[in-house]
Amino acid sequence: MSQRFQGSRELGIFGYLVAGVLWFHRTKAPGSFRGMGPKFKRQGADSLIREDLNMRSMAWLSEKGGTGKTTSAINVAAALARKKFRVLLVDCDPQANTSFVLLGGHIAEPPTLAHVLIGQGEARDAIRKTRYDRLDLLPADVTLADANLALAVELGRERRLKVALESVDRDYDYVVLDTSPQRSLLNVNVMNYVQDVYVPVDPGIFSLSGLGQLQAAVAEVARFLDNPNLKIGGLVLTRMQRNNVCKDVENQLRELFGDLVFPTMIPHSIKIEEAHGRFVSVLDYAPKSPGAQAYVQLVEEILNHGREANGPGAAADRTVAETVHAA
Repeated sequence: MSQRFQGSRELGIFGYLVAGVLWFHRTKAPGSFRGMGPKFKRQGADSLIREDLNMRSMAWLSEKGGTGKTTSAINVAAALARKKFRVLLVDCDPQANTSFVLLGGHIAEPPTLAHVLIGQGEARDAIRKTRYDRLDLLPADVTLADANLALAVELGRERRLKVALESVDRDYDYVVLDTSPQRSLLNVNVMNYVQDVYVPVDPGIFSLSGLGQLQAAVAEVARFLDNPNLKIGGLVLTRMQRNNVCKDVENQLRELFGDLVFPTMIPHSIKIEEAHGRFVSVLDYAPKSPGAQAYVQLVEEILNHGREANGPGAAADRTVAETVHAA
């Protein structure tokens, strides 16, 4: 099979996935995509901030594994702390990779998030200092998976995280949550708490396969639980490289979602992986690397609600080649 024909087939498969996602939203979750209603649309500054406090909360969430949720949560939180914001990073993934990195390669000792959720500890007692000024961690461990199951029969099971964090979040400017890719009661708790969901999208031909289900879950939480202002704040292209698949994914996403896709793309970079292995953010390990610079720019866009200095969507036509460099 020729490379040209094979590439055409890949794009065709991607096209079918896009069509399927759009059909799902038009029939199952109307009024939630950009251009179809407010639920999936990035809002203005006032709507992003709770009226009762100057704190913003965000979750890195995707129902597809390997998209860069943990990497993004760690580096966005570290970049916010560098800008003098007080940040709480909450590890809501039973794999506890965020905790492992920020605790210097050590497993978190009790109490952890699991103990908080099942009523055996307080969030304030479980929060740890990290090596970074102004960045605290509410860690996870493997028992979080058991807590997720135990919550199924508990009263207020969808509100446990919200109740726990609202006792401490006034101490912070930003609360950032890392999540697991599994559909779970724990992720429902996450969505019932945060204001914004940021979705990392890796450049595979099946990159949209879980987006429809995720958006439906967001819409259901906003409708049926006590977080009506929940929304998907943006899509972030991650692990980008200079190849046709990445270009195809980028072009399709920008055509479909416009400025809901952040201008900055996170490149595939060995420096990011090396930083994880040394238990630091890439901003500390290789601050001049393309990966570090991309996260610095992404945080600026998040702070400005995805709008660059010279206007919304001004950098939407940036190509992969202009963003991705060798690490």
